[in-house]
Amino acid sequence: MLVRNAVLGHIVLNVADLKKSERFYQSVLGLKISARNRQTRMTFLSYGREHHDIALQALPRGAKHDGSGMGKLHHFCIYVERNEIIDRIYPMLKRRKIPIVSGPETLVVAGNRSISFLDPDGNRVEIACNANKFKYDHRKRAAGRRRKPGDWISPRQSPAKRRAGFNRLGRGHHVD
Repeated sequence: MLVRNAVLGHIVLNVADLKKSERFYQSVLGLKISARNRQTRMTFLSYGREHHDIALQALPRGAKHDGSGMGKLHHFCIYVERNEIIDRIYPMLKRRKIPIVSGPETLVVAGNRSISFLDPDGNRVEIACNANKFKYDHRKRAAGRRRKPGDWISPRQSPAKRRAGFNRLGRGHHVD
């Protein structure tokens, strides 16, 4: 195997209605908008440790999903630390009339609690409890860094590049 000890970096989803998807991911998953790029019609959303965990790319004008309830992506999963979080999500999804695909349930194979539902474009979102993910995570250390919005510059860059506003993807990749 060529790739080992890897973690998921981010997900970029094609969306039919950028504003509607922004509201969904903010209100249902608790993500915050970290940046927008009007030129490319993208919105970047984050839990706060990375520049973005999920990015939303508006479909070209006039294009739309096929409406089958199954986007091009089968599903993506977001881990939470406690089973109770899964059980609290269920009534909120029902109140908002968000289509639930499965759960809440305890998965036999993995042994973790899970719920799956559809976003506005039919992409399946799974939220699952995986306490082990948090046990070995460096969340406290990462939270102590106290980054400010727009402070997403790689520590390996020269001070001159940092002052000039370069991020690790090049100048102006994530602009408002």
